[in-house]
Amino acid sequence: MSEPLHLQVNLRQVIYSLSDALDMVGVDSLGHGKRVAYMAAECANQLGFSSERFDRLICAAILHDCGVSSTRLHQNLIREMDWNGAQAHCDRGHALLLGCPPLADLAEPVRLHHSHWQVLERQDLDSEDAEIGNLIFLVDRVDALSAQHAGENLLLAQRDTRDVIRGHAGRMFAPHLIDAFEAVSQRESFWLALGEREIDHYLRAWVARGATCAVDSPALRAVADIFATIVDAKSRFTAEHSRGVAALSRKVGTWAGLDGVACDKLELAGLLHDLGKLRVPDEILEKAGPLDERELAVMARHSFDTYAILEPIDGLREVALWAAMHHEKVSGDGYPFHHSGEALPPEARILAVADVYQALAQDRPYRKSLAPDEIVRILWEMVDGGHLDGDMVALVADRPDESWASAMQLADARRASVPRNKGMPDDRSGIRWRTLQGQWIGY
Repeated sequence: MSEPLHLQVNLRQVIYSLSDALDMVGVDSLGHGKRVAYMAAECANQLGFSSERFDRLICAAILHDCGVSSTRLHQNLIREMDWNGAQAHCDRGHALLLGCPPLADLAEPVRLHHSHWQVLERQDLDSEDAEIGNLIFLVDRVDALSAQHAGENLLLAQRDTRDVIRGHAGRMFAPHLIDAFEAVSQRESFWLALGEREIDHYLRAWVARGATCAVDSPALRAVADIFATIVDAKSRFTAEHSRGVAALSRKVGTWAGLDGVACDKLELAGLLHDLGKLRVPDEILEKAGPLDERELAVMARHSFDTYAILEPIDGLREVALWAAMHHEKVSGDGYPFHHSGEALPPEARILAVADVYQALAQDRPYRKSLAPDEIVRILWEMVDGGHLDGDMVALVADRPDESWASAMQLADARRASVPRNKGMPDDRSGIRWRTLQGQWIGY
């Protein structure tokens, strides 16, 4: 029996790279988490944080919005200074991080990052958690205020921003944190460094100072599972999709004779394959009718965005490639690379089959879920059309009960409650297929 997956990874690098997915939720305002981390770090330097507290602050700041999947929710958080619905995403982020041992230490500051200082002072809280949470809240609101001046020179808006923040001293924000912010924000360099290139350079220097450590498969899966949950929560139609794809991919990989390490990596690819969808506006994912050319172009980039997020992580290049190729076709007409033949590895072919199978088993805004025998029939049609690998489809077709149970994450193959297809609008297979410059797009 092969050894399970073990990687030497820099956890800062994993956090930083995966934060690209969170930053995509802003769609038109990318990089929010990184800007918050940068501003928090500058304030922490002014406050004289220890290296341990500083690192914890940066990690929590980068991931502070891990409870946000919806572009609508993100827009409310940016547009309103003190939105009364903000705590829900803090609690959700807290729950996600608490269930992930490598990141559990960040859970409490994330829970507190929209709590008013006057409330925190009255609660029996760890002082470090309260301070980190409130500092993230403060600079988070600075970034929201700055967003109101998009396209303008932030140097012209800095005084107004400081005045607004100072107006909430002692109520929303701790006075000593406001003092630190005012001190660092007097420098023009503080505002000029908020550009994408400057912040990336700043934070990558912090990443490079991190030490590598051995991380096993369960720990990596726990981190990946957080991001799968975030992606799947983006739409009620995709709940549990990533987990189902991961589970079925692992099963098919085992049936195909892949070793344990390859199956571990394949499962990670399944969990993370749709990270790029966080950049897709909610209204496109949930649209019941046909997508127009612009909407198709937005959707068509999601698998490449997944690749761009994962590829920089040392040890996960194969995972990044397999995840990015889940819409490639054996004919070479897929996207985003148009790979075929030997350039399309077995793991990518497996992931493509699992993605289609699980999607067909779920309700989507443009059709109802399909029964297992109907799914298999469609998979064979897609083999005939040059979309899917016939050998991988055969592995699923020969094990209908196990395939269904894995895709739907059931303890057994309970199939009686699955509805039969009740008809689909102008779709060839029950996945949404549309053309973009002559190419078929499935999602």
